[in-house]
Amino acid sequence: MNEKENRKYDMMRQVADKLDEILCSYQGRSHQSVYFDTNALALFVSLLLQGEITMQEYSYEYDTDIYEDETVIRIYQELAPQTRWRIGRHTHIESIRMNALKQFAHIGTPVYDDQIYYKDKEAVLICGEFLPYEIIRLFAERQDIKILYIFPYPYRNEDEKAVYYSFEPTAISRDEMKRYMDEAFANLYRILEKNSKGIP
Repeated sequence: MNEKENRKYDMMRQVADKLDEILCSYQGRSHQSVYFDTNALALFVSLLLQGEITMQEYSYEYDTDIYEDETVIRIYQELAPQTRWRIGRHTHIESIRMNALKQFAHIGTPVYDDQIYYKDKEAVLICGEFLPYEIIRLFAERQDIKILYIFPYPYRNEDEKAVYYSFEPTAISRDEMKRYMDEAFANLYRILEKNSKGIP
């Protein structure tokens, strides 16, 4: 590779590593990496570098006494029955979710519509691992979602403030993501058709 290609490669690698830090920060049983699906990662990184998806970082004060916040507790309790969330476990993920909800409490109570969804803001809130493929699919299939907020695990660096990120696509990137999903399903159909005796 020449110097220009090396710089481009380094930039793409830096963006991919940053996405891995943001989207796959919850070490646990289902812990994955954005490098798991390099096709989706390549599309997502290229859209970011072209400015067709805008990514912004926000810092916030993580509230260690979140269980004393009656507003957040009320929102969490209203939302939990619509989700797989559990109430009263007092785990890290529960307090992380509550801190995330606190950042948007002024907007009101979200609903669960496959994801935590703020209709007035046309936004989705994610606390947990969320791969590039899942973001591509979300934006490709849900035209009502204009912005995605991701809250990474906040305990990685004790000296740093907790942060969250927003991802906002342009119309051009939505078209690209929809094309990607259409091609992925067409390819899946071809594989199934080739390896079966006929699809009913």
